[in-house]
Order: sequence, then structure tokens, then C-alpha cells
Amino acid sequence: MECRTRRLLIRDFVEADREAVRLWREDPEVTRYLDKQGGTSPDAWFDAVRRYNAQTPRTSHDAAIVLRSTGVVIGWIGIARSFDPSTGELTVGYALDRSAWGHDYMTEGLVAVLSYGFGKLGVRSISAQCYTANGASARVMEKAGMKLAGPALSADPSLGHSVRYVAERDTWRRPGRRRFGLAVAIALLALVAFPLGADPVLRALNPPEPPTDTRLVRWVPRGDLAGNRAFVAEATRVWRESTGRKMPGALSKVYAVWAGRIGAGRVALLQGVGGDGHAYVAQVADRGQPPVLRMDRQERLDVPPPKALVINYSGDPSGSDGDSVSGGESAVLRLLLAPADNFTSGAPAAGARTTGAVPTSRLQMWRRVGDNPRGRDSEWAALSPDRDGLSASWRHDGHRSPYGSVVIFARPLADGTDSVDTVAASPEHLTARRPPVQLEDPTWGGTRRLDLAAYDDGRAVLAESAAMTVARGLDISLLAEAHDRAGRMSVIELRGRQGHKVAVVAWQGRRLDCVATMDVPRLVRRRAVALGCLNPRTGLLVVAAVPGPGASQVELRDARRHLVLPVEGDAGRLVRLPAGDEPLPLSCTVVSSTGGRERRPVEVIPTLTPGR
Repeated sequence: MECRTRRLLIRDFVEADREAVRLWREDPEVTRYLDKQGGTSPDAWFDAVRRYNAQTPRTSHDAAIVLRSTGVVIGWIGIARSFDPSTGELTVGYALDRSAWGHDYMTEGLVAVLSYGFGKLGVRSISAQCYTANGASARVMEKAGMKLAGPALSADPSLGHSVRYVAERDTWRRPGRRRFGLAVAIALLALVAFPLGADPVLRALNPPEPPTDTRLVRWVPRGDLAGNRAFVAEATRVWRESTGRKMPGALSKVYAVWAGRIGAGRVALLQGVGGDGHAYVAQVADRGQPPVLRMDRQERLDVPPPKALVINYSGDPSGSDGDSVSGGESAVLRLLLAPADNFTSGAPAAGARTTGAVPTSRLQMWRRVGDNPRGRDSEWAALSPDRDGLSASWRHDGHRSPYGSVVIFARPLADGTDSVDTVAASPEHLTARRPPVQLEDPTWGGTRRLDLAAYDDGRAVLAESAAMTVARGLDISLLAEAHDRAGRMSVIELRGRQGHKVAVVAWQGRRLDCVATMDVPRLVRRRAVALGCLNPRTGLLVVAAVPGPGASQVELRDARRHLVLPVEGDAGRLVRLPAGDEPLPLSCTVVSSTGGRERRPVEVIPTLTPGR
């Protein structure tokens, strides 16, 4: 299904929409009156609607509601066949992210879907129902032209009574059609009377559209010059001529991903399909004095689409602010983010050490200023994206981080935690790449508030373990952390070429004091992890326990069966003890949520060679 309105694009869900669906499916205010199809898990619901959409013949259409101005997925609307096919009736349901409430988006989307059902699908009747307590949904249906048809059977009687609304093909009329026609007539009169104003009016009536080709990044064009057809056409001509008209393909339409002014110059990120059938992105920018548009570089777009694109431009057409185009030792970079990241409002990560501005968007971004393996140069600078998703600029130093500037994204979830991932931005590439070491979500234990120090913990393990490399990348996830007078302690999960490991890391101030790792090949099946780190040289013993799924309590006891570390709930605990105080060995007892008990020994591992 695909419908377009003045402000919305309604289209089938794609895999890239999963994170946006999680945001509203995990918001209890949004799902309060929804039937919980596919269980309460957002991923289960998303997977189910993708399967229904793929069935042949198709009996349901579950679609994403997308803001055309930003490309952000703000909700869902779905239509499906009635349980009684003989009625020729469809039923409709919908939900909207709370950030999009109060703008009549839902009414606009429902009108478009009603029109689609009557026109494209040819049905006679479309119905919907809501709980009487949900007055907002009833008003949406009434404003969309649906008529109250009486009481309906409540799916959840605890939520009260339900009512049914119906729209009939023969009697339903699209609300506001006459007003829209009058607006178009006035606009056409304005074009006749004031021809010099034609271009702004045409831009308003026909804003830039995202590509529908799945090989391209399906982002709405952004930037203050994205709607300037003359500039985009000129940049497209430069791209074609710079490649001997071989790129993009002669018949391929070129789309602006971002086009605008940076400092004194103009920059365009363009995308199109080449003659070889692959998608490409290119940067075209003003260079020289007087400034002339020139192609900087192009790059093939891979699948899955990039998390961000890299703009390598100083803002000075003369290039006097560093040779950013050639990707030299110092370059001025910016990130262009996927519009689904929803740039609204948020707060910085608690306890994060930062330099520079504090982020003001719902998406938090942090750039690692240095990349010292033992964390002694671990400052992080906040990168605040503007309303177009373009980050603040920074100067990349190839000596300090040769594979790219490490940037961590944190997307707040409805339960107050963050979903985390990491990219590397390099002046050599237009797409943000996977760095050798990255901070990611844990296998289990739930996502947590962003903790940038976990990245330093992972780097410390790498620096102290000769057996561990990052040839194919290493994912670091925080499972638990604690602080005492001496410093930070943490339990981290490490996923990489060496398999699956869990490590305990202890610091004394800024000095690494204790590191130990343990192989855990099937962490997803473990109810808990417990381990210890022993440093005889300093007389330090750190013990840690983290409960996993299904564990209600974890207990660590010493050789005399004395309780050393009790853990309840889903948060782990760590404690630092003098090495001689606890008789070894330690044992761990896990109490499951069903009452079962499981006991196993705890590995207390001599620390890897500590940093001096």
C-alpha cells in the first residue's frame, strides 16, 4: 500500500522502520487502547505485520505513517479484511507516536486510507472501532467522515465498552476537498498574476520526494537548497560530466540526499543508480575563487543502508581551512543522520565526560576525541544535530584515529534506557563505517542508560589481553557497573572473532587495576554470570554477579558458605575486597523466577598484566 497526502507518506513497513516502531510500541500511553497482537514485544508485532504484508493473495495492509518533510516514521495504520468476507468490508486500526499528537496527522492518514480502500481495493464499506474511553480516536474517525454505527464487542472488557464507526463507499466524501480545490485555484491565479513567485509556489505544492528504489537510501531530501531545482540540476550535471556521463546511469533519476550551504559554500550529497545496477552517492561542492561546483568524490552504497553519511567540507570554497577533500591528515567532517532518528529534545548521558556543546536532540551523539587503548585520553565531545539531521562539525585527525572518528549514537527508549550503536566517520568515505571497536546493546540484561566509560573498559581489556584482537570487529556491551572510593568497576560483554566473553574491569582512579575475562559461548542461555578478578600484587579481589533472563536472585558465597554478594532484581552488583578477607573458592546460586535453584562455582581469575 502507498498513499501520499500533503504531509504524509503511507507505505508498507520496511526493516529500517523497526527502531521507530519500538519507540511507540513501548510507550504505554500510545498502546493503552490497542489489542496486543503478536504479544507485547514490539519486535514480535513488527515481524508479524511484515509476514502478513508478504502473503499472497494479500488480505491485510499494515503501513508506516511517514512525515514527508523529515522521513521520520511517526506511526502505523492498517487495514484488513473483515472476518466475514461476504460483507465486502475492511477494518482499520492505527496508532501514532506521542511526539506527533495534536497535529491532525492521524485524521489525514485515515482519510487517505479510506480513499485507497474505496478506490484501489474497491471495497463497499470500511469500519473501525474504539473504546468509549478513547475519545481522541472517536474524534479522528468523525473528522475523517466515518459515521457512528452503534456498540461493538470489546476486545478487552476491562477497558470498558466499545463503539463502531463505518464509512460507506457510496456516501463517504473526503473532508476538506472543496477547500483544497479552492487553495489550488488561488495558487494558480497567483501564478498568473505574479509569475515571479512561481518557483516558491511550485516548491510548496511539489516538495522534494524520497526515492522509491530500494537500492537507494530512502531519505527525504533535506537542507535549505534541497528544494532548489536549479541547484540540484546543476550539481547533477557536474556529477555526470565529472565521470564521463557514466555515473549515475544515463536513465537513472538523481536524488538530493542533502543540499545546502555550509559556511560560504554550497554542498550537495546526491544519489543515483549507476549503469552497473548499483547505487552510488556523491558529494558535489563549491571550490575555488570564484566558487565553482566540482565533484569531490563518489562511493557505492551497500546494503543495509548506512547509519549516517559523511560530509567532508570545511565551509571555505577556497580550501584554506584544510585539504578536507583529499582526506589528508586533518579534515573537517560532519555527519548527516538518517531522518528516522527523529531530532527533537533530550538530555545528555548522565555522568558522561564531555567537551563542547550539550546535545539538544532526542538522539544523543558523542564523538571520541582520542583513542588511547587504556582510556587515558577518553574525553567525548557532544555532537548536536540540527533540525535537518546535520551534526556539528569537527576536525578529524588521522594521526589520532586513522580509521575514522568514533561516534556513538544513543536513542532513548520509552522505559528510560538507551539503544546504542557506533560508527566511524572517515574523510576517505562518504558513508559511516563500522569501527574496529564499538559500543552496542547487550545480548541480555536489557539496554541501559548510555555509559561511555564502557568503551574505555573494552579498550582496556584489549590492551591487556594478548589473545584478543579486533581483526573483524569487537562489540562491547555494558552488563553492570559500580563505583567505590577507589574508582569504577564494571562487567562487560565482548563479542568478536574470539567468540563470546564476559570481563570484569576495575580501575583505581584513571589507572587500570584489575582485568579478567571468561569465555561464555552461550550467554543467551545463561541465567546469570558471576566471576572474580584477583590481583595478588595489589591484594585486590573484585567479585561480580549479573542476573540474566529468568533469574530473580543471585547469591555469591565463600568457602564457609557465608554470603558475600546478594543480588536481587535485574541489575548486577560488583564489590572490591581485600584478597585475604574471603576464603576461596566462591560459589554462585541462582534462584529462578519459578523457584528453581542452580549452583555453580565462580571462576576467580588472576588478573591480566595490569598497566603500570
